[in-house]
Amino acid sequence: MLTLRIDRELLAAFDAVAEGRGGRSALLRTVLQQTVKHTAPAPRVPPRATGSGNRVSLRLTDAEASVIDQRAVERGVDRAGWIKALVRRHIALKSGADDGFRDAVAPVRMQLQRIGRNLNQAMKAGNAAMMADSGLQIDRELRRIADMREDIADQVALLGDALRGDLNFWKVAD
Repeated sequence: MLTLRIDRELLAAFDAVAEGRGGRSALLRTVLQQTVKHTAPAPRVPPRATGSGNRVSLRLTDAEASVIDQRAVERGVDRAGWIKALVRRHIALKSGADDGFRDAVAPVRMQLQRIGRNLNQAMKAGNAAMMADSGLQIDRELRRIADMREDIADQVALLGDALRGDLNFWKVAD
């Protein structure tokens, strides 16, 4: 049994691909088999039957605990979750601390991409109007649209980095 959460758009796209390949289950099985095949040389870690017994205790000053609590609140997790995520990032394991952040940022990135597409269409229309010898003087407007396109592209890239879990947040002094 496997359960996962994905947004509706991704599910619709997956279903469209799966339609001609035997359905969701068949395609998902194929994807999983290919993934296991391609990661064959990677070390295998046996699944845990129960929760981890590897407990670590920390003694923090009041100031350290306060800072950690504040950072945890900013990320939408509790103190232990933030510390665990920090350690996992530091040793290059996946961290789930950004789930709320991801849910908040993904729609913004999609909207920016849509705006960027609209600006592309406006540029094409403006260029076509200039080519048709219409006598319109829209050079200045086209430059403004081009500048907006660049700004949007920069913001989409930054949000993409954030969604991919930009590790700069977790960098610590050695």
